[in-house]
Amino acid sequence: MSRRTRLVRLTNLVLSMNHQKRITFSALAAAYLSVCACQGDTGSTSGDQQQAVDISKPTPSMSDTTSASPGKPTAPISISYEVIGNAIVGLPVSINVVVTSDRGPVNVQYSIVDGSALAFQSGQVERLEIADPASGSVQQLSVVPQREGRVYINVSAEIQTPDGLAIRSIAIPIKVGNAPEKATINGALVEGPGGETVISMPAQESN
Repeated sequence: MSRRTRLVRLTNLVLSMNHQKRITFSALAAAYLSVCACQGDTGSTSGDQQQAVDISKPTPSMSDTTSASPGKPTAPISISYEVIGNAIVGLPVSINVVVTSDRGPVNVQYSIVDGSALAFQSGQVERLEIADPASGSVQQLSVVPQREGRVYINVSAEIQTPDGLAIRSIAIPIKVGNAPEKATINGALVEGPGGETVISMPAQESN
């Protein structure tokens, strides 16, 4: 074999080896990029899952905030009432009011907003103190309706609690009717033989 032929074969062998090295390097580079891509996808998925978990955490609603705030103390007081009889314009009407509580004393106040609709009867106490509200004693309230329809009187009770002053108020409705018309009397009222009152009717002429 000539020297020229050996030189050509050696050159081809070197070129073939270089080509194989390039293929191997390309394969390794592709594999490395693939692994990096998979790791990037995994990190992104974990971030999405973490974000989903964060979004799913409950946020405080308005009702939760309201219930957590202390607010105003609730008055441990009960108020009941009973309107006695039928209310008539111009005539006093009595109302039985019962204020009860497991604490005391309780300060009670009556108030009228519309003076043209209702008035206190003369001598009526408008503010009082109940020393023992647990007994359920009846307090009588007397008012005089000034017009027909539905009128109201307010009852407020206040008591000291560990959280401060607590107040409970109600408006008592009173249905008022008009006074019945008086019957017209024909004749004069005179005293009879037995002391009773009788009506003396005028004599009628007969034909």
